[in-house]
Amino acid sequence: MKKRVAPCCNDNPAGWRPLTAKQRLARLIVGIALTLVALALPWSPAGWIMLTVIAGWLGATHILAAAMAYPGCPELGAAPSLLLGRWVKIGCTPWRWLDAKLGLIAQ
Repeated sequence: MKKRVAPCCNDNPAGWRPLTAKQRLARLIVGIALTLVALALPWSPAGWIMLTVIAGWLGATHILAAAMAYPGCPELGAAPSLLLGRWVKIGCTPWRWLDAKLGLIAQ
């Protein structure tokens, strides 16, 4: 039987609880790095503008996720959670994997 690989972001997050301090710091570092990349990219031609906007969105949402202790997929759930006043539960397989690899998961 083949092992099923979970998609990047899904509606059924496992172990939904706020981020630990170490996890928040990891999201903050990634967010700041992506924001700095966005600021460093040129605003022309059109291809660079799109890349800059994407890097800026990813950076801003990761910083927001760190501030909110949002445990889901930052790109898709952090901003809607802030606007709605409740967590929009969208799991994030890459961050769960990275948290486990870096030992950031609370025991």
